[in-house]
Amino acid sequence: MSVSDYSDCLQYIDKYWDRVIKDPKQVVVGNGFLKLPHIYLTPNDKKFSYLFYWDSYFMFRGLLGRGYSDILKGVVDNYIYLIKKYGLIPNFNSHASTNRSQPPLFTSMIFDVYRETKGKKSFARRMEWAKWEYENVWVDKDSHYNHSVEGFGLSKYGDRDVGYAHSSELESGWDFTSRFYNRCNEFLPIDLNCFLYKYEKDFARAANILGNEAEQKYWLKQAEKRKKEINKYMWNEDAGFFFDYDFVRGKQSKFYSLASFVPLWAGVATPTQAFRMMMHLDKFETKNGLTITDSASLPPELRAEIEHEDYRHTLVESIKPKQWDYPNIWPPVEYLAVVGMLSYGMLDEAKRIMKKSLACQAKVFKKHGTFFEKINGVTGDITENYHYINQGGFGWTNAIFYRYVQLLNYMETHGDDSIYIFPMNDVPPYDLDVIV
Repeated sequence: MSVSDYSDCLQYIDKYWDRVIKDPKQVVVGNGFLKLPHIYLTPNDKKFSYLFYWDSYFMFRGLLGRGYSDILKGVVDNYIYLIKKYGLIPNFNSHASTNRSQPPLFTSMIFDVYRETKGKKSFARRMEWAKWEYENVWVDKDSHYNHSVEGFGLSKYGDRDVGYAHSSELESGWDFTSRFYNRCNEFLPIDLNCFLYKYEKDFARAANILGNEAEQKYWLKQAEKRKKEINKYMWNEDAGFFFDYDFVRGKQSKFYSLASFVPLWAGVATPTQAFRMMMHLDKFETKNGLTITDSASLPPELRAEIEHEDYRHTLVESIKPKQWDYPNIWPPVEYLAVVGMLSYGMLDEAKRIMKKSLACQAKVFKKHGTFFEKINGVTGDITENYHYINQGGFGWTNAIFYRYVQLLNYMETHGDDSIYIFPMNDVPPYDLDVIV
């Protein structure tokens, strides 16, 4: 594979950054918009013209090492500003989302900035704010964000808004999905707790960089505690798979979703667990990449005709697949799964998925002239509209397309073994960003 194979796609991606990098001095603040002090990124220049929490992490994948350090710093410092002002990093910078956050990836972005700038003082300051977010938003049992569950050393997505399950799914980033059976607030999600495990490992790494051995030991101990809880409640030895845990009913979910590969990205899984997880890859793999869920996990589509003279010909569809369901491919979670595979030495599988994704996305680009937020993994084209019109642009898809090209080229140039870095020396898999 050569970069020239996708030169038109990469040129589009390079030019598109100018459309989604925003200078707050030049932004007209609309109703409900939370003003930001620093430069920031938006997922696209249409519907999603706000700073979104987890989108930014994935967009960073397309900016690292390319002279955009001021933008990376701006995004991270905007998050610190929002924490100070509103007590959390909102889902996006709007009054409508100050009661909820999004999947926590703040420490990852802080490390991105540190790698670009090497400034220890600013790194230490930013990490202190990440600890504040971790302790006061995600794990504090007295927090009004309702992320902690009594009796568990794990967290859930919060339920502060009216319509608890609805707001929890919004916070999960999976808005909306059949994965939680419309009861997201009643589950301990596997991906959320792996993100928090990564926080704890990142705090330990930061302490090591800053020369605080006692603090490093403390955070390693916290990470080990969470890992044990994840394995206790979420690993299914019979199935060889990680599942969300329904703490209300006291049982594991049986729903197969791509979120269960996040333990590979975060370094939670043992090599044996990672190998057994890969036995389920065919549940998600299509000729176009990895679907977000397994088709067999979807609820049956129920249809009923209402027996009433005024509604006699009305057909009711009471359960339908949602946008974060099969057959859709969502690039950010596919990316986490691919990096997890690379990190555990599943190189052939990871390369195969990346090549499929690139070929499909390039075909979509040639047909439509843009990349989309998500695609249909069966047809290899844009999805139907769900609760909003299909969005083009698109920040995380652009960045991950670029990242796949970069990873594949690196492996071709340096050899496949150059990318296999975990579990050797306990180097966490997200350090692929250092290598590549």
